Amino acid sequence: MIVSKPLQSTLLSFLIFLVISFVLIGMSLIQILSDQEVPWYAYLVLFTLTPLAIFITYRTFFNYKLIEFGNDKITIKYTVRKKIKFYTLSEVLYWRESVVKTGKNSTFKELEIKFSDHFKVNLGLREYTEYPKVFIYLDKKLSNKKQVSD
Repeated sequence: MIVSKPLQSTLLSFLIFLVISFVLIGMSLIQILSDQEVPWYAYLVLFTLTPLAIFITYRTFFNYKLIEFGNDKITIKYTVRKKIKFYTLSEVLYWRESVVKTGKNSTFKELEIKFSDHFKVNLGLREYTEYPKVFIYLDKKLSNKKQVSD
């Protein structure tokens, strides 16, 4: 059984950003509500940082998922939302690995798996654990459904 989950370092960096963002949002809100003459940057912080912080909170923590591979099944568990999706390997329409060269010596790798109900799951090399094991598992079990990326 292979269990792939978000890396702790990724979650920690998002958490630090969100704590700083919500502190700045709170300070701007207090300043707007208490001051007679509010500086322009308080509104700027409030109107730019609030949607961004809410979006990142949703994408990172409410969409937190564990993906299990094994026994010819793929299970996606959304732990915060208490939602579980089960798929057999026969329900996979295709899978592919996208590789993008991002610098002289670095590359970005991402696995995309699409299921028969048109649900897609993406796993990034620097975002999820067990990426190499997942790639080997998919290559071994679903080599006929591998799609070459552009």
